[in-house]
Amino acid sequence: MIFSRLALFVLIAVSPCDGFLLISPSRTSSVALLGKSSHPVISYIDSVPTASSFRRAASTKLSAGGFLGQEVDDDDDDDDDETVGGDSSSSSSSTSKIYKQTMTPDERKQNLAAMRQIFKYDLNDLQARADYAGWVQARKDLKRRQGKDPWFELNNKLKEAVLQDLGDALIDDLVAKIRAVGGPPPGVTHKRKYATVAEIYDSDMSLGKAEAIVQMEQQRLNSAKWAKLLAEREANEKKQAEEDANTNPYLKAEEEARKRREKTMRILYGKVEEERKKKAAKAKEIQEKYGVDKEAFMGGGSLLDKAIESAKKQLEETKLRQQQKGGLSSTGAADTNTPISGTTPSDAAAAEEEAAKAAASSSSNNGKRIPGDMDMTRGEIDVDIVDSSDLTTNNVRVQVSTSYNAAQSDPPMRKHSFAYTIRITNTSPTDSIQLLSRKFEIQTVGARQKDVVKGEGVTGRQPILKPGEAFEYTSSVPLSVRPLGTTIAAARMAGEYQFNIVDIDEAAGKDADGNPVVKVLSGPLSCQLGTFHFIFPEDQRVKPVRRASDEEDDDDDEDDDDSTSTTSPKAATTSSANKPATSVASTPSLPGDEDMKSGKILSATNDSSEVTTDGVKVKVTSQYREERSDPKMDKHCFAYNIRITNENDYAIQLTGRKFEIQTIGSAHKDVVAGPGVTGRQPVLQPGESFEYTSTAPLSVHPLPTTSVVARMQGEYTFTKVGDSQPRQAKLAVFHFVLPALDIA
Repeated sequence: MIFSRLALFVLIAVSPCDGFLLISPSRTSSVALLGKSSHPVISYIDSVPTASSFRRAASTKLSAGGFLGQEVDDDDDDDDDETVGGDSSSSSSSTSKIYKQTMTPDERKQNLAAMRQIFKYDLNDLQARADYAGWVQARKDLKRRQGKDPWFELNNKLKEAVLQDLGDALIDDLVAKIRAVGGPPPGVTHKRKYATVAEIYDSDMSLGKAEAIVQMEQQRLNSAKWAKLLAEREANEKKQAEEDANTNPYLKAEEEARKRREKTMRILYGKVEEERKKKAAKAKEIQEKYGVDKEAFMGGGSLLDKAIESAKKQLEETKLRQQQKGGLSSTGAADTNTPISGTTPSDAAAAEEEAAKAAASSSSNNGKRIPGDMDMTRGEIDVDIVDSSDLTTNNVRVQVSTSYNAAQSDPPMRKHSFAYTIRITNTSPTDSIQLLSRKFEIQTVGARQKDVVKGEGVTGRQPILKPGEAFEYTSSVPLSVRPLGTTIAAARMAGEYQFNIVDIDEAAGKDADGNPVVKVLSGPLSCQLGTFHFIFPEDQRVKPVRRASDEEDDDDDEDDDDSTSTTSPKAATTSSANKPATSVASTPSLPGDEDMKSGKILSATNDSSEVTTDGVKVKVTSQYREERSDPKMDKHCFAYNIRITNENDYAIQLTGRKFEIQTIGSAHKDVVAGPGVTGRQPVLQPGESFEYTSTAPLSVHPLPTTSVVARMQGEYTFTKVGDSQPRQAKLAVFHFVLPALDIA
């Protein structure tokens, strides 16, 4: 029966009937609304300990302002043990506990008044204001006050004994104990043997809760009705299926066929599983026999991918062994030079590893593209074609110069490599800065889009520049581009650096990475890298067809433009792959050593040397670069690593270099000289070192009498800081030696 809200209100408020029965939704129990007077009372008659779970479900569902996990008691007539009596044990054990009243009647009356105030007003007010902490504290205060008066616990046990019909003896014992503690507190009257929540706290059940009880009962009735209908439907369908199976021969044959198919599939699956187990056992045997890594063997990917990955791993291990043996960077001509402190070999390895990480970081950001400049796309450049730029923005000066790297280029395959040196100077008179990141835009001639390269830091670091200080580095850019007859430019590049203005905390020392501890004052700001071009060398440009006399003039011009070295019939001299060509000047060749000319080497064929001159130690090691060599074409490439250490008690500055190189079978030495070292003039404090790696591509035919293909020696010019008097540090003689198996 469904009651409307108004009908239910009238029924509860004024109905003179003795009561009506509502069925509990989930168990064998009933709710009786008893109405002997104008104030009806709801009691739960249950065959289980309490009906609190039913009450909680209704209250929690209908409460819109309660807290998560809160049991909203509202003003129910029958609360559970937690609300009425606080902590209590089973009624059967009540005779074993002695109850004693410690409060006077006035104290009990005041205690009851405070409890009613908390129950009827404070809890609802705190709940309405969403004050969960205050609500919990009020609940604790209510329970504490209940625990002070033993009557509440005894009343709760008496209620439980009456509802569960635990026997007259237990009920009489509890009634006697209640009388012994003074009965209920003054102001509490009850009509049953025990007092209900409404009688204790002088509150009536809310209309919403009564309506919720009726709604839940109706839902239970509807659920039971639907469950009965579904059960009847399932029974009818099952009965009909059995009748069809017994009377319809087609369905009977279909069922037998289904069973046969299932049996066949079980047999097939069993054979497949057995075959799989045999293969797994065979694979395990192979792994144990040949030491195959199980995780790699069973991992994802095709066999081809695994083979390629294995080959890459072996190549990396080979390069690592070569580095450890020869002390050279695997990055070849890529510049890894920075002033470093200390003299241990681990410093160079750390610097190389840092540069490798920076290169990996840069390459990982490639791939983003933006629309390019139309003049570069057409090959008809609208601006001046310059291979350098110098621009100052936000008190930061950025200078760049470029050079063509012939050693790492392969023109027939349209591969052209360029080196560029960037110098960043803090021109502010007061502020220190820290470089954060870089962003470059590069567009090759003929391309419609620009490649955008981003990266954190500069060469893997975030250097700090005080006022007047500069940071310089050299890097390379390999381009896949075809020269056009309308321009000499290969590519255009521009960009910017991000930096912060910082305050260096000298007292805080350095952080875990060895950088000074700084405080960011402002930023990030940007400084511009002005637009510049990578320009093809003369021999790589597209030349128009001209008269024979003009070609002879061009030959003379090419001889004049050979600014790096002179070339003998059997040998080509070396040049640093990392320094700009504009910084190198060649001098006339010198007479060579007779033993190198004849191929009968008289001195030790050392591939390294170390010498100290005027307090400056110069150490060099060399290594054959097989991957860049082609013995059939008499092309042999070597890498050499030079480490310059200041062992004086004063600072020095490297200002120039001069090398003498003689290839085997040649009667002359080629001389290469230029300012600075790799385009820089580093300052070395006492104990500091400067290290760099360069390559020497040689065109030479080895002789059968020796594995030496070239001899090299030289000197570095340096000055004491504050003194312009030049001094020399010797680079002792060493040889470029072929591996034994490569001797022709």
